[in-house]
Amino acid sequence: MRSRHSTTAAVVAGGLLALQLTTACSAAPDQQAVSAYGGPVPMAPPAEQLIEKQQPPAQEPQADPAAADPAAQDPAAQDPAAQDPAADPAAQAGAGDPAAAAPAADPGQQGQNYPTTQPSGDNGGVVTEAVGQETVSTPWGPLTAADRDLVAKVRLAGLWEIPVGREAAKRASRAATRKNLGEIARQHVLLDAEDRQVAAKLRIPLPDEPNADQQAWIAEISSKKGLEYDKTAVLRLRLAHGKIFPAIGAVRASTRNTLIREFAQSCANFVNTHMGLLEGTGLAGSMAMPPAPTVSGAPDTVPSGEPAPSAPPATTLDHIVNH
Repeated sequence: MRSRHSTTAAVVAGGLLALQLTTACSAAPDQQAVSAYGGPVPMAPPAEQLIEKQQPPAQEPQADPAAADPAAQDPAAQDPAAQDPAADPAAQAGAGDPAAAAPAADPGQQGQNYPTTQPSGDNGGVVTEAVGQETVSTPWGPLTAADRDLVAKVRLAGLWEIPVGREAAKRASRAATRKNLGEIARQHVLLDAEDRQVAAKLRIPLPDEPNADQQAWIAEISSKKGLEYDKTAVLRLRLAHGKIFPAIGAVRASTRNTLIREFAQSCANFVNTHMGLLEGTGLAGSMAMPPAPTVSGAPDTVPSGEPAPSAPPATTLDHIVNH
């Protein structure tokens, strides 16, 4: 009887020891990350405050185009990239050159106290970052250059889309344009607040003004009048949203950082809503869409005059897998 009690006590003691060791081991990585991470930094100022101070070209009074050189009234005539929105797909993301326009592209070079690691060469088939794009450790998981770039680009998007949307809410010739673009500006204020919170927690510095491309778009839109104003605003905004949407999806699918994962999901919801609002104006034609992605192995459609294709429900095809 005494032997049985001794055995039971030993089992209980061993279980408690194992539980303590497991708890200690599971907590160790987070404690180490917090120690090296250094804690959050103060939040960046709201985009709308910076916009009011900067007074971008979009809010300056415009001269009568009929009384001046038409080419001088249209920046698109002087800027090939602005003249052909589809000519530079990279610029349509709303960020231009991240290295030149977004100081958040590499916090490791901004004097931040981050532990840095280089991505592994064998990543289970996932495409790794280029050499020099450091991944840093945070309490929420590894933070890649792509993660940081998304935070910076969302900030840049707000810095130009808020003033454009607010101006369009007053100047656009059509009610749908005024309503929908005004709503996009309102939602970008909310997204900017979320972006600033994420950036502060992850110690990512944010830009304080639109980049050169975005400033050119603001000026281009503001220079238009009447229906051309509406068309140009919708064109520029829809192109930018169409370009950034797949980039957000790529970060959402690949990030190992839980804070960035939640943020990317929120960004996807906002951008999807904004594309719907822009399309709801009735002015988002084919020129407002970015080029279609290149794919391989897509099925051909059935030629006209032949029987329409049909397929049984996937649930009825279980026998194929089972056999």
